[in-house]
Amino acid sequence: MAQRPSPRLGSWPVSVATSAEDDHNGTAWAQHVRDPWDVLILTLDGGGIRGYSSLLILKQLMRDIAKWENTLEREGRAEGDNTPVKIFSEEQLLPCHYFDYMYGTSTGGLIATMLGRLRMTVPQCLEIYRQVGNDLFGHRRSIVPLTTKYHHKPLEIAVQRIVREHCKRHGPECTGEDWYPWPSEEGSSASPLKEENAEDQESSAETERICQSICLTATHNGRIDEAHLLRTYDHRSRNPPNWITIYNQGADKLRIWQVTRATSAAPFYFKMLEADIRGEVHGFKDGGIRENNPAGAAWSEFVSLYGEDNNPALLLSIGTGRPDHSQDGFASAWPGPFGNFTAVKKAAEKFAVFKNVLIKYTEGEEKHKAMLQLARGEHRWYKRLNVSTGLEKLKLDNWEKGRWQDPATGVEEVVPGGKTLKHMEEVTRHYLAREIDREYDTYAPPKIKLDQAAEKLVRHRRARERTADMDRRRWDTFMGRYLTGDFSLDQEGVAVHS
Repeated sequence: MAQRPSPRLGSWPVSVATSAEDDHNGTAWAQHVRDPWDVLILTLDGGGIRGYSSLLILKQLMRDIAKWENTLEREGRAEGDNTPVKIFSEEQLLPCHYFDYMYGTSTGGLIATMLGRLRMTVPQCLEIYRQVGNDLFGHRRSIVPLTTKYHHKPLEIAVQRIVREHCKRHGPECTGEDWYPWPSEEGSSASPLKEENAEDQESSAETERICQSICLTATHNGRIDEAHLLRTYDHRSRNPPNWITIYNQGADKLRIWQVTRATSAAPFYFKMLEADIRGEVHGFKDGGIRENNPAGAAWSEFVSLYGEDNNPALLLSIGTGRPDHSQDGFASAWPGPFGNFTAVKKAAEKFAVFKNVLIKYTEGEEKHKAMLQLARGEHRWYKRLNVSTGLEKLKLDNWEKGRWQDPATGVEEVVPGGKTLKHMEEVTRHYLAREIDREYDTYAPPKIKLDQAAEKLVRHRRARERTADMDRRRWDTFMGRYLTGDFSLDQEGVAVHS
């Protein structure tokens, strides 16, 4: 759907430093809100079980968000105001209240779906990720090389269970078969995001926006695998510039569990998903085949909707760790006395190519370099967080038994996947705490970038809340209140208590 920039609601100035140094180090950018409804985007790379590291980075983001919410809440109180201070808890904050779009590939698609489409908290996702990790990777289907290693049914069952338990529209009556696009049921009037006629779509898109999630997958057109976006909204771009990547339009009618299966169908790991789309059977594979880092897709979508003269307020890209390039594209010498035989050499070379495909499959840094050029650095609207060292050799399906401490109970014991989880927690914690490293960081260490992103997100959310008196419907829609039944719309489109 083509979208017009929202009407300006004022500059929303705050006290910002104006020196060249403060502009270059991100201070001024983090503090300034040009328009409350400028677009805020989150993108999440693929990487199998390493998506757990992405969630740990998001956990720190929500901790920083809670800090900024509480700080600005105290600073914004009028003198003499004795009402109780509102306290923001990182455990209860919803990322969907801070982002407009969440893009994900593979494991990132699963996370984007949980956070955006199902509107879950990060702690809930971490707990589910640990459960699903064991369901998926705890039981191999086959040990034969280059065959499908795991059954796909446990993933389908797991996502259906997640939908039933966290459905915001149907509660205990949810069957787990919800549609992925909004609204989740055809013909539903419970959500204001119902299908509109073509004339109304352009104006309604901005005023009735809720956090959208987009999963990047791949389809086979008979010759090559092409990137394909599965959206919760009906994307209709008009006259996009020819220098951006043009993706499929519309919102394919698939169920939530089908979308997560499609984006996670990694070659040699899970069977491809086949689904009927508008009367034609399509085969869907893991989007990491084409674009493991969906930041470029998010940028192209943004430009096609909002125009090439605009920038998002924030595009936060989160990776799953840099891959190992030490043997990128080259075969190691085959050990033993048969290493010089021609057949053995060819087999080694083929296996090396397969390994190289998996390296590229988890590579997101080339897209990051392109985004750096587009954004002219990371000190303004574009930022990327990606563990720099420690996850290079961790396979997509690594799931080793070992000692692990449950964050909820504090109890440490030997559990399935415990060694894997503990390793990812340690390297991610080190990454978020380290100082600047010029080999990986463009202007600031990870903790500074994350803190600035958190401040930006909080200032935008609070500025949006202040627009509620001018456009209550838009604010209530973004907060998801129509989904929970707190509000419905009368015949004139006015929000009323249910």
